[in-house]
Amino acid sequence: MATYHNQVFVSVPEHEVHDESSPIYFTCIQEGLIVRATYTGEGIQYGTLVGMVDKEGELHFKYHHVNKNDELRSGVGKLVPERQPDGRLTLTGTWQGIDGAQQEKMQCCAFQGQGARHLNYTSV
Repeated sequence: MATYHNQVFVSVPEHEVHDESSPIYFTCIQEGLIVRATYTGEGIQYGTLVGMVDKEGELHFKYHHVNKNDELRSGVGKLVPERQPDGRLTLTGTWQGIDGAQQEKMQCCAFQGQGARHLNYTSV
């Protein structure tokens, strides 16, 4: 099963997402099946994420953040891990804002031995 404990993720949007064009930094802690993270970036003042890992290692989460315009944003998402032959962890999934924002697809390629992870967002 994939572990998210002490992982740092760095997002790199392919296009503007929620008016964000800069990286977003996620710091994750995992305790049993519960994963929690805080995140921030140029367009996000502060955000939190909480989720549960299922028996396949999929992370089902909810998020909340305050953006640079002092607007509260919330939503849900899912990430599916896959271990590559070279040992890297790849995550793919989707997230959706509860305010009617379009669904976004998320792809992540993790590099073994590095603290930073690279995420790309695309519209579904």
